[in-house]
Amino acid sequence: MYRRILRAVTLTLTLAAVTLLTQPQYTAYAQSPDTSNELAGKVINGTAEAEAPANLQVTLRFQADTGEVIERVTLTLADGTFRFVNLPPQGNPGYVVSATYLEVEYTNRKLGEPLVEPLEVTVYELTNDFTVLYLLDDTLALTSVDKKNRQIEVLEAVKLRNNSDRTFQTDVQTDSPMNLLRFTLPDGATDLDVETSLPGGHILQVNLGFALTTPIPPGEHDILYVYRAPYNGSSLPYEPRFPMGVEAYRIMLPVGLARAESADMMELATATIGDRTFLMMESKKIAVGERVHFTITGLPQPSLVQRAQKLGTSDGFRRGALPALAGLVLVGFIGFTLARRRRASAAIKAGDDTAYDELIIAIATLDERFAAGDIEEEAYTLERAELIQQTRNQ
Repeated sequence: MYRRILRAVTLTLTLAAVTLLTQPQYTAYAQSPDTSNELAGKVINGTAEAEAPANLQVTLRFQADTGEVIERVTLTLADGTFRFVNLPPQGNPGYVVSATYLEVEYTNRKLGEPLVEPLEVTVYELTNDFTVLYLLDDTLALTSVDKKNRQIEVLEAVKLRNNSDRTFQTDVQTDSPMNLLRFTLPDGATDLDVETSLPGGHILQVNLGFALTTPIPPGEHDILYVYRAPYNGSSLPYEPRFPMGVEAYRIMLPVGLARAESADMMELATATIGDRTFLMMESKKIAVGERVHFTITGLPQPSLVQRAQKLGTSDGFRRGALPALAGLVLVGFIGFTLARRRRASAAIKAGDDTAYDELIIAIATLDERFAAGDIEEEAYTLERAELIQQTRNQ
């Protein structure tokens, strides 16, 4: 199923399908200068008392009235100012201006807006002080349950804030692993997919979860991730740990699908989203390093047939248990058939039981096919009922 989520909305001028202007087109503009098609801007250093960087490359992208995507590059002067010249008329409104400073890309997207000056990009100095990070909101939502395989699917939405005026950036080679932006996952979690409004970075597997190496500029940012988690019985315990402070942590469970038990969280009013109603629980003002304990309960169980079908599809079962079981089943039916023959002879029943024996073997063979996963449940149920009815008519 996955994913996904929070993909940054961009114009048709995004880099993915960009076709840059050919050199002759650039030359044509250079031969016919038009100062009215110039735009000035400035790179601002948002860190207190830090200077604007000089000779920093700045990139402008927008769509011309011809439909082509224009990309222009220039450099900043000593005071951080820059200028783009000989720009063609803009087509669809919207543009992107970006700069990379200290190996971190900063982008200013203006969607649906005309090109007007001043064009601005704010950059920041760096810090690896993890205490500047704070979770404003962390919401875990149970989206679906696969009862046949005893798995839940979870979406978790996080709103993260960098409280400082520096971009948080950790060095995975020199900094402590505890200095990474980390998130807890339940045991056995699979199919993880992460989407974020943050630029760059990588996803790393860490003990009990995952971590992000992406730079985190000052301000608020969104992180969404989805995954599957197995459960045993009808419940799944959770114990998320928060390496940073959290303003509010909540869980949302669809009514009728599951419930939750927790001594650390308080129940909230139900919330309706679309055609689904969710039970909600919340914990607030969680301190750095604290855990929240809760258990998702009342999870649906697979039927007996589904359990048998899942068992029959496992490799170990196919190689060992299935042949043995099939042999036992056949031996049992053959023994039953021989006993029936003896009873039939004692009752002086005329004719033979060849047709009956064939039906018994057909049922055993059908059961074997279903256990191996070679036939769908609905077809198996209908065919088996028909065979049993035929045995009753013998």
